[in-house]
Amino acid sequence: MYQDCATNCAERRLVVFADSSNIILHNKKNRIKDDAGLTRIANNQHLTYKGLLLHTNQVFDQDNHDALGNSHTMFIKRKLASRAQKGEVQKRCVETIEEKESYKWIEGFVASKELLKEASKITFVGDREADIIELIDRIPDDKTDLVIRSHHNRNVLDKEGNRKKLVAVLSSCKVQGEMNILVRGNNRKRRKAKLEIRYTKVSLTWHHSKKVKKKNHESGVPVYVVEIREKRHKGYKSEPPLTWTLLTTNTIESLDQAKEVVDIYKLRWRVEEYFKLLKSDCYDIENTELTKGKSIRKLILFVMKASIKIQQLKAARDGTKDTPLTRVFTTEEVRYLHLINPTLEGSTLKQKNPHPKNELAYGSWIIARLGGWKEFYDAARPPGTKTFAAGIEKFDGIAIGIKLGFVS
Repeated sequence: MYQDCATNCAERRLVVFADSSNIILHNKKNRIKDDAGLTRIANNQHLTYKGLLLHTNQVFDQDNHDALGNSHTMFIKRKLASRAQKGEVQKRCVETIEEKESYKWIEGFVASKELLKEASKITFVGDREADIIELIDRIPDDKTDLVIRSHHNRNVLDKEGNRKKLVAVLSSCKVQGEMNILVRGNNRKRRKAKLEIRYTKVSLTWHHSKKVKKKNHESGVPVYVVEIREKRHKGYKSEPPLTWTLLTTNTIESLDQAKEVVDIYKLRWRVEEYFKLLKSDCYDIENTELTKGKSIRKLILFVMKASIKIQQLKAARDGTKDTPLTRVFTTEEVRYLHLINPTLEGSTLKQKNPHPKNELAYGSWIIARLGGWKEFYDAARPPGTKTFAAGIEKFDGIAIGIKLGFVS
């Protein structure tokens, strides 16, 4: 999986979205006999639920938004600590980042940088959980940048070197422009929001009691801050106005550069869509009937690889991108697609595969037809994720049959 990703990413501008997801295994009738590698989930101190905490880095092309693969994946093993121990850790800050669960962000980004070293540019993107000063201090370099959603109203140094809270610095900045965003979150009213944009440069300061093994920027970590805030709130009454505060190491000296950072973060929902494929939307991994932790972990990796293929096929279904067929399918699988295609076409022009044979859209049409898609007359009803999942499963079976036929 990593090697395919590295091959696809050479000499590209990349956006790498990192995120974690709880996979809660519903242990019906105590069917799980061996929980090796499983961990407690959702901070449940009574260990009522066990499962897996999956942390992954998913790679996309920054220019055409194509899914290119996974550059790093890990299953997090959570520590078991008493309440007294937890209070001591929080009070005295005795742990370095290397000893904390949050080190997964740095570990994943460092591994991804090594795997994707042939890329022309990498931008790592994280949500509020990734607002970690050590991460921002260590990861950036000449061709690597960060876009992190701010979680802490931390102390910063403004352009004049004055020590202030981040919110106070942003409130004193004037509005630089506006942009529109389509809001479609689960807990928000679907709408087109008009947003005001502010941006400035600050330095993140180190907490005096924080235990740190190394600092690249002793006096403060330089970052640019981009804030977007909803100009007129048109959501539900119980819904707060849409506000994002983004920390980035990209240079922000114009409105267009600020909008580009916002556009990059807007794509972060793609990794949420990926986790949804693993769980409720497609493979329902949380209800697996496997009984051993090791087997469940292996199954998740297979499902992850299949989910990447579904994302790629779905992105190519409209035929507007010139993605080569060999990006997703092997040379042998391409031959099988050419053999299968005539059996799925009808006699009229509308019933034919409309895409060039060397493009991914051609394979996407075939897999969708294998999955039961019949609405090729209606452009408003394209194939969805479950259709592609069913089509991939059927294609794999047909490929095995063809291969056996050739061998015999």
